[in-house]
Amino acid sequence: MHGSSDGLTATPGRQQMTKPVLILLMISTTLLMTGCGNRMWKDGKDTASETYNYVFDTAPTAKSYHETSSIPLIELNYRAADVLYSNVGKGELTLKSAVFVKRFTNQKDPGDNAIFGSVITQQIADRLVQRGVLITDGTPNATDYLYGKGVSAEDYKSLTDTMSGKFPPRSGMLTGNYVIGDNYVYMSSKVIRLVDSAVVSAHNWTLPISDNIREMLPQLKSDDGMVPTVKNKFD
Repeated sequence: MHGSSDGLTATPGRQQMTKPVLILLMISTTLLMTGCGNRMWKDGKDTASETYNYVFDTAPTAKSYHETSSIPLIELNYRAADVLYSNVGKGELTLKSAVFVKRFTNQKDPGDNAIFGSVITQQIADRLVQRGVLITDGTPNATDYLYGKGVSAEDYKSLTDTMSGKFPPRSGMLTGNYVIGDNYVYMSSKVIRLVDSAVVSAHNWTLPISDNIREMLPQLKSDDGMVPTVKNKFD
């Protein structure tokens, strides 16, 4: 007989086609095993390193809590000023009202002369100017705290008359303070109507403590910007 009855005997042509395929399969298998071996070695190495650090307590326990990238300080303060502006020009005060500015202060330490307070005050005031508020340099006069001759608080209850200029515009004062926290500076600002000390507008916001803010607050410069991520002190 010239061939197997079960059809399993390969012809010379089939042998020539099968041999290259087998070689390719062997090469692919070898590369796959090599890749897996390298991956297993890398994973094992990383796991062993982490385990070593955990067991022998050599892993770092601190990280920077403030962002190294620049925080958009002006943008955050401009947004706050826009909120303050929303209640100015609605009859309580008008865009013709002189609004004086008082430097923002540290609520816990009113004597703190850090430049931070001045910078924030200036940014808020500048934004209000852009919105049309009559920010006025200097200090208020005695007349800013008084109603005009022949005018009373009742006369200002009419929004139309106030806006038309029938009655003299009342003056205001922009004030603010801040509290320094661990990760944020907590800001608070308000616009006060001088004639009766009424709070016309108020807003609170936070500023993340960035490297730029640290430069403006000397009391933070001694802090290295690191906080523990695990408890390393026991009472």
